[in-house]
Amino acid sequence: MSQMAASKHENTTSIHQQMVDRQVLYPAQFKGAGDDRIQQVNKINEGKMVEIIWKDGKRSKFHSIWLRNNCHCPCCKIDVSGQPTVDLTEIPLDELHITDIDHTEENVLKVVWKDGDKTHQGYLPSSYLKTYCYSDGEMERKSNAARMNFTTDTKIPEIEYKEVMGTQKGLYQWLRILGDRGLCMIRNVPTEQDYLLKVARLVGLPQHTIYGNTFNVIDMPHASNAAYRSIALKLHMDQPTYESPPGIQLLHCLRFDDKIVGGDSVFADIHHIVDVFRQEHPDEFKTLCRVPVTYETLGYEDAAGRELPVHLQIRRHVIHLNNYGHVVAIAYHESVNGPLQVDEGDVEPFYKAFQMLVQAVHTWPYKYGVRLQPGDMMTFQNRRVLHGRAAYVSNGGKRHLHGTYINIDEFRSMLIYLQNTVGDGSPIKRMGLLDMY
Repeated sequence: MSQMAASKHENTTSIHQQMVDRQVLYPAQFKGAGDDRIQQVNKINEGKMVEIIWKDGKRSKFHSIWLRNNCHCPCCKIDVSGQPTVDLTEIPLDELHITDIDHTEENVLKVVWKDGDKTHQGYLPSSYLKTYCYSDGEMERKSNAARMNFTTDTKIPEIEYKEVMGTQKGLYQWLRILGDRGLCMIRNVPTEQDYLLKVARLVGLPQHTIYGNTFNVIDMPHASNAAYRSIALKLHMDQPTYESPPGIQLLHCLRFDDKIVGGDSVFADIHHIVDVFRQEHPDEFKTLCRVPVTYETLGYEDAAGRELPVHLQIRRHVIHLNNYGHVVAIAYHESVNGPLQVDEGDVEPFYKAFQMLVQAVHTWPYKYGVRLQPGDMMTFQNRRVLHGRAAYVSNGGKRHLHGTYINIDEFRSMLIYLQNTVGDGSPIKRMGLLDMY
């Protein structure tokens, strides 16, 4: 009798239910796994790998070390947190192999590993295996599924404030639009200042920056920051000087008097622009992937209303690719460029390429334009959607926007949670993180 057969009746509670009770398995987490029923399991390559044949006819292969490192048994995962306790340094990779394998009626893969004179029996849920399959072609398929959807529709999607605040379904609808399209207008938000953070805290705490937890965009004629004057603002992303730039930006219009001429907001999808730029200017695209730009924000004596002096500086690529050549992140701002610090042979190629990208942004035909009204809250992905503003003349009127940021990881976390609990469990799109999917 195999070790698997001998242990089948040791616990009356199913292994699947044990994992749920221990909170190392959340069924909703794998809503998008598809058909995770196991048809057959086979040891291959002398137990160094396992092949799973699924009920839908697909096949997956897993290495013994991968399965061992992801074992879900109580010895290998801490209850509630699910943190792994496997010490990889204690596993001799050359000796590790699988001696026995089986699957339960609830589609739990049961495995016995052996390395030297040590044996370990554990298990993994099939939904976990189906979701995290890495067999040939599967990783590229996942990378393709994460690609952003682009559109030439320049109508800004909208949702009502009461809908966002009322139910998880409404919150999910807002975040899903924001995740898919990159921007979403929330209409009819009360025009008191505290409502900005009421909305933001549905997702996470505000992301603190050199401008604080929140900021007020108003006309201050002698401000050192162009955003706080009435001049035009070119399309840009905020604060690429940070290693982790702000993820989501919320701008709540508290006041925008009718007598003001100009001041309309403009937005553009930089990932869409770069997608076209790549096709039309492949050499310059490669330069921007290879040669780093310097971004810099200074505030020594005049801290522009900030509590502390500032000297932020970072060298980073304008465009980041994953291992499949897909664009995963872009850092774009033409007005906070610091002194270029690159090899001398890269100076002119960089300026040529960056100049062409700036021109592509300026001439982009699919810009979103809107004159914000009191009660509007414009929300957008800072790392995907550039924003700018037309110059304006106040004529004695007031224009007041109240803003904050949300960390992109917290936004992504909440969207994934809602996608798996309220939505259909399908993959979410890229958001400008350095996530190699």
